Formats: sequence, structure tokens, C-alpha cells
Amino acid sequence: MNHEDQVVLYAANQMNSDERARFEKHLADCADCQADLRMWKSVADEIHAADSTEVAPPHLADSALERIHQPAAPRAALRRVVQLLRSQTPLVQREMFPATAAVMALGVIVALISKHAEFIYFIAPLMAAASLSILFGPEHDPAHELALSTPTSSWKLLLARLSIVSAYNLLLALAAMLVLMIAFPVDLIGTLTLGLLAPMAFLSALALLLSMWIGTNNAIAISYFLWLAQSIPFQVVGVWTTSPAWESFLHAYREFWHSPMLLLVLTVPVLFVALLSANRPVFRLTA
Repeated sequence: MNHEDQVVLYAANQMNSDERARFEKHLADCADCQADLRMWKSVADEIHAADSTEVAPPHLADSALERIHQPAAPRAALRRVVQLLRSQTPLVQREMFPATAAVMALGVIVALISKHAEFIYFIAPLMAAASLSILFGPEHDPAHELALSTPTSSWKLLLARLSIVSAYNLLLALAAMLVLMIAFPVDLIGTLTLGLLAPMAFLSALALLLSMWIGTNNAIAISYFLWLAQSIPFQVVGVWTTSPAWESFLHAYREFWHSPMLLLVLTVPVLFVALLSANRPVFRLTA
């Protein structure tokens, strides 16, 4: 221990009797330590003098405990939610916002040129899945460990980021539909919108869950395959599969992705498991 540390401990009366005796022997012959000791004693005197002038309010401890255990008022709870959303917005990958907007704009252009509004139906869920798969974890958040050390639970941080990105993706999808209303019948756009939102919600929730268990790249690859598989022609060594069981499976699989209520119902437990996964360490596979 250097002399400066010994001076601080001596001034704070934190030495035992043997250490104190040895340091006092050294102190008698060391002008530098004597000067440091006078400085630290003057600091201690000022602190004690300042403390003595401050009088604690009566019943301070009781009122503090009452506020801690008092149920949060709706306005206070709303304020905390807003603060959490504001604090988490800068931690979302900034490149994601212009990238997803560019992809959606490209999808609208292709749909207008090809005169196939259904193109947006395939693009939007893929975009949503990719954006949610990079929401949480040390791969994408340099301050991930610091965020985990805060009093806020990990699942609340994930829920805040999920709300931000999901709202952004929803606005992009609705904006795309409004643009397509210029070139396509309103009834077609309405049907397409209803059929789009449910797959977006389920596929993005699934991609989020997979990203937390097996990593982002694997999550994107699996979710993209699951979504695109409904429209890829299935062949076996260049010959169309004619097995009734296989055709029945493919038909059921396509019907699954076109069942909005079923997809929305399944989205809830998938998101619930994803939020729970934010609170526990998991083994990830590297892509």
C-alpha cells in the first residue's frame, strides 16, 4: 500500500492498532504525508460541518417506504413507459429503419410495375422478420451487458424495442397499401391488408424467438424458408411429387399461412416465450 492510501485510511480511522502505530512512526519523519494528512482532515471537517447544517425532514424513512410500496398511478406508469420507449429507441439498429423503408418502397414499385399487388404480401413479412431478429442480444447491442445491469428487466427492454419496431413495420405496411390503392381495386387491397398483418405478426415473432435461441443468421434463414416454402414449386429430382400425402401436407401448409385468426392466436405464445427467453442465458449456434 502506498503512502497516499495510508494517509486516507489513517484520516478515516480505518487502520487497526498495529497499522496505525507503524504509520504514525513513519508520519513523524515524512513532511509530505503530514501535509496530505492536514488536507484530508480539513476535507473531513468540511464534510462534517456541512452534514451538521442539514436537518432530515421528520418521518423521512416512513414517507420513503410509503412511496415505495404505493401502487403506481396510471399517469406515472404511462410516464415510465414513455421513458422506457425513448431510452430504447437509440439502441435499435439505426440502419434498420431506412433499410426496411427502402425494401418496402422497392416492393411497392415492383407491385405497381408488374400489376401484382400480391408481391407486397410476400415482401412485408420477410422484412418484419429480419428487423425483429436483430432487436436484442450482444450481437447487435454493444451496450447489452450494461443494459442487463440496470434495474429494468430484460423482458421489458425487449418488449419496448419490439413495440417500437413492430409499430414502424406496421406503419410501413399500411403506407404501402395506401399507395397501392391508386392502381388496384379497394376490395383487393382490403383483403390483402387483412391477410398480410397476421403473417407479419407470426413470422416476425417466430424470427425473434429463434434469434434468441440460435442466433440472428439462423433465425432469418429458417423464417425465410418457412415463409417462402408455401410458394416454391416442390419437386423431387425434377419430377413433380404426386404422393397424395405430400400434396395434402403442402395444401395444409399453405392454408396455415392463409389463416389470419390462427396465426394471430399462435403469435401470442410465441412472443411470450421470446420475452421469457430474454431473462435467461441460452446456448446459441453460430451461423
